[in-house]
Amino acid sequence: MAEAMARALGGGQVECRSAGLAPAGFIAEATRNALTALGYSGDNLSSKGLEAVELDDVDVVVSLLGRRGLDLVPRVREVRREAWSIRDPIGEDETVYLEVAREIEGRVRRLLEEYSDEELSLP
Repeated sequence: MAEAMARALGGGQVECRSAGLAPAGFIAEATRNALTALGYSGDNLSSKGLEAVELDDVDVVVSLLGRRGLDLVPRVREVRREAWSIRDPIGEDETVYLEVAREIEGRVRRLLEEYSDEELSLP
């Protein structure tokens, strides 16, 4: 969800890569539905592990699992590291997915706003 939101809210100025520590191998239909309900596209999302994502040129690493997740992400160089504790909605009903999506959306907006003051001109 965060990847789709950051891409859309970043107005083409943000490159995002998403990966998990234990990827499910699929994007849940409830995830796509929550994104659609909030006006985001779930197209081109995929479930992949950290090994599938290049970390050498990132500016920010965000863990949705909080500090414990962030501690498992390799440190390739000094970058901003955000530890967000976001509830995993897997197996929950679509109401929970939508609540989680709204929380992620708010955090993504705040993070992008911090960068817009410095580097980006966001919508």
